[in-house]
Amino acid sequence: MGATKTSGRKRIKRRSELKAKSNGLPMLRNSERTSFRNCRWAWNLSFNRTLQPRTASPPLRFGTLIHKSLAAHYIPGKKRGESPVVAFEKFYNEELKIQEKMGFRDEDGKWQDAGELGIAMMTNYLDQYGADDQWEVLVTEQPFEVIVNHPDTGEPWFVFVGVIDGAWRNLGTKKIWIPDHKTTSGIGPTTVKHLVLDDQAGGYWTWGVDWLYEKGYLKPNQKLAGMLYNFMRKAIPDERPYKMRKGVRQYLNADGTVSKKQPSPYFLRQPIYRDEMDKQAARTRALLDYGEVEMVRQGILTVNKNPGWMTCPNCWAIDICELHEAGHDWEDMVRATTQEWDPYAEHEIYAGESR
Repeated sequence: MGATKTSGRKRIKRRSELKAKSNGLPMLRNSERTSFRNCRWAWNLSFNRTLQPRTASPPLRFGTLIHKSLAAHYIPGKKRGESPVVAFEKFYNEELKIQEKMGFRDEDGKWQDAGELGIAMMTNYLDQYGADDQWEVLVTEQPFEVIVNHPDTGEPWFVFVGVIDGAWRNLGTKKIWIPDHKTTSGIGPTTVKHLVLDDQAGGYWTWGVDWLYEKGYLKPNQKLAGMLYNFMRKAIPDERPYKMRKGVRQYLNADGTVSKKQPSPYFLRQPIYRDEMDKQAARTRALLDYGEVEMVRQGILTVNKNPGWMTCPNCWAIDICELHEAGHDWEDMVRATTQEWDPYAEHEIYAGESR
């Protein structure tokens, strides 16, 4: 019962047409690739049967609100735009009004806590980086849509879509970086170990960068240095007074001396140098991923599970999966606990059109 068998006679089809409106090709984004790699069985529920859990309260798109707030701050040019604190509060309140119209009530206080956290994080961010005037912003928060051809036939195969956080030119070094804003629960030695091979940013570094050149946001002679990961820890900042020493905050005791107890870092900017070889490797992995996606849909590969402590604990479908594993009526639970959705609808709304 660990895998659902399929055959060439039984193709797995999507319930909704998850295709780019501009050309009718299937779309692919990093979140679907991640889901497919983590567990094909859960991916099949989310991206083929297009199901998501019914919840008493809608999930707050915290990371999206942070990204929108930073986009309002890092407007194109050498000067910064709206305060990310003001922007977050505005976007948060807009989101809350939308959900209230749909009948949502924040009875457990989770949304309120998240709103306070976002404002505190953006206040702390502004305190850390200020005007951030060493950067010229060339482009900010741009959705992209790139047709990817089949490696054998050369025919259009799928459309890779995403939102690239921006392109920044350092005014001192003149190097151009692709920033990638990330909220995280902690910042430590393991935070950066995988970044050279980070496939989540691979789509930005490959087709996202191609799109920037194609649309003229970057000129042919403007070469990129790599990715600049902009980590922000999801935490209320320490309220103790501090002083800056070599760009690092040092929190103080009541007597003004440096405390031996310092909080974990709130922020980290990690540059990762990348080149054409990195691009080709990232493209190859994406093509292989999509090839397997198509083989599963055609019934050539099975919709197998990938159980383990890295995949199961936070999976939304774990209760359904356990019933399936035990041979019980799991489809009845699917009907009772899930609803249909379009995994790419947010992508289209965010872009203002199909992308």
